[in-house]
Amino acid sequence: MKKVFLVLLSLFFSSYVLAESLQLQYIKGMYKESVKFESRETNNNPYYYLKYFDSNIKKVYARDNKYGEITQGTTGCIDHGVLWQGQDLNPKAKLTFTEPMPGRVKVTIGATKGLEKRSVAYQVKCKKDGDCRITEIFERGKPFTKEMTKCLDDFYHSEIKKG
Repeated sequence: MKKVFLVLLSLFFSSYVLAESLQLQYIKGMYKESVKFESRETNNNPYYYLKYFDSNIKKVYARDNKYGEITQGTTGCIDHGVLWQGQDLNPKAKLTFTEPMPGRVKVTIGATKGLEKRSVAYQVKCKKDGDCRITEIFERGKPFTKEMTKCLDDFYHSEIKKG
């Protein structure tokens, strides 16, 4: 009886460990798509990953893009690829996915030529039907929407409203 209990207990724990949350699956899928898109010779849609973000993050990107157009191409505040925490991705970089807390997925991007190991975390909310969206991004532990909104406010006052 004791052996049966131990076998059942080990099966329970192994299935629990192997099960991935919807949030983790969502982020892994985003990176898989990223490698597919970015590895192409021509990527005509550099913002393909916006579909993974909620409306608040999309608004930050839209505002940054709008300010870039107003200033005729001046880089606003989003001057790097958020997913890869740099200008370019190396599809051979080792990706490690962890869940430091419920609903938050941390991606650690291994060091590659010219880039040190780095990480980014995502707050992901999923509905009961499995529809998920990233509601916040944490770069160097700071919330992306708050940091970029402040940067864009400063950019607006210094580059657009000048006067």
